[in-house]
Amino acid sequence: MYNKIKYLTYFTLTALIFCACSKDNGESAVLSFENTTWVASMTDGNPSTNPSGGFGMNGNNQYYPWSECHMDDSFVFSKDRLTINDNGTACDESLGLIFNTTTQAYSYNAEAKKLTVGTQNDIIVLDVYELHKDRLKLGLSVVGYGGGNNIIFLFKRK
Repeated sequence: MYNKIKYLTYFTLTALIFCACSKDNGESAVLSFENTTWVASMTDGNPSTNPSGGFGMNGNNQYYPWSECHMDDSFVFSKDRLTINDNGTACDESLGLIFNTTTQAYSYNAEAKKLTVGTQNDIIVLDVYELHKDRLKLGLSVVGYGGGNNIIFLFKRK
């Protein structure tokens, strides 16, 4: 009788240990843009999500060099609208072709990892390299000398 209780106790403890342990790689993914607010960032918190290829003059990837006036801009995603607020610090140069400081329609295809901003003929499609609870990494593919290039836009959660 004592052996049965002892083995049952060991079995129960072992089962509890295995059930309590789970793989946690520290990455908590966000599944949608809805009800999120982002601000520009100059720090890539997860380079492993970058597109293939090098960075810099000899590579085909470039981080977008946010100007100081962009650093306080808020990118607010509601159900189906993206509102970009410059918070009173308008920039001379503009990302108007990509990010108008207005309210625009957007849609996100999670399976294809594509974010479409705008409507009808005035749209842009961005690659979503990372959509994390704390980080957002978008890419714009452009055709350049020697093939395709990517401009990478980094954001952090506000």
